[in-house]
Amino acid sequence: MRLSYGRAISKRQFLDRFYELFMSSSPAVARKLASTDIATQQELLSQAINMVILFPQGNKIAKNAIKRIRESHCRDRLDIKPEYYQFWIDSLIAALSEHDPDFNEELDRAWRKVVQEAIDFIAEGY
Repeated sequence: MRLSYGRAISKRQFLDRFYELFMSSSPAVARKLASTDIATQQELLSQAINMVILFPQGNKIAKNAIKRIRESHCRDRLDIKPEYYQFWIDSLIAALSEHDPDFNEELDRAWRKVVQEAIDFIAEGY
């Protein structure tokens, strides 16, 4: 998956495409992101995806990073509703499939499994 992400992120448009897909995935998501500085958010996303990849491996830095996301995304702070995460996952997978020339069904399943583990942890903190 790190290679898949490397292939996708090397394409300059990957993060732009992710946010385009994510914002169009739901009117609620679009409203939530309306006042967001997307350039700053893209930098955070790039780092967060790396942490998501490392999270299931028990990497301490990744676990701490995902824990901070969990805390910041709870209802008392950013109020990111758990149902938004499926839009996030689907947008990420779609952007990866468009920008990783080697993307296939096996990578799709692997990405979804790893991402879901981190997302479940984050959503439990809502």
